[in-house]
Amino acid sequence: MIWALALTLLVWGGASWLARFGRGTLNPVLVSTIVIGAVLVIGRIPLASYEEGAAPLTALLGPAVVALAFAIDRGARRLGRRLMAVAIAGTIATIVGAAVTVVVAWALGASGELLRILAPKHATSAVSAAVAEVLGVDASLAAVFSILTGILGAVAGPPLLRLMRLRDPVAGGFAIGLSAHAIGTARAMEEGPALGGSSALGLALASLLVPLAILGASLLGWL
Repeated sequence: MIWALALTLLVWGGASWLARFGRGTLNPVLVSTIVIGAVLVIGRIPLASYEEGAAPLTALLGPAVVALAFAIDRGARRLGRRLMAVAIAGTIATIVGAAVTVVVAWALGASGELLRILAPKHATSAVSAAVAEVLGVDASLAAVFSILTGILGAVAGPPLLRLMRLRDPVAGGFAIGLSAHAIGTARAMEEGPALGGSSALGLALASLLVPLAILGASLLGWL
């Protein structure tokens, strides 16, 4: 299954090169997903076969997340006295974000199962999938919504901050990390170490608070 590994690396390399000309709109994750998905559909290749071949790359996801600890440490040191205020603001934003997602989906007529799938999408895909498993819903679909959220935040986040004339890298990075988690944080790090470090902090806080908020709501019968 070496072809799957080679395909992934080749497509990612091309998408990363292409992203340099897109000013953030040609997100490598988005482009790679579309290209690899198209190859699998056109070639009628089973997804299980591709996943088996790409397993070495999948195994690196854990260490990659752990490596964010360096950026988180730098970001925390940079915040100093502002760390407590940012943590409180991030806690409120995370809870409100999850609640708004559920309420809007409910108002549009989503089923209870879909609500539980959508609820953890503001956490990174691995966390949202784990929460979905505990809730007894489709973990893979929860991860898909999380990834889509991250791609949208990575593409629209930095331009939106510029449009709002928000020049504070702490506030901007934290907002990206809370809403767009790992994919958004990778994009924020391209904008600069201050924005990236704050985004990593937002990612870590969301990964901690989203499961607690969702599981708490489930125990109370709100989901």
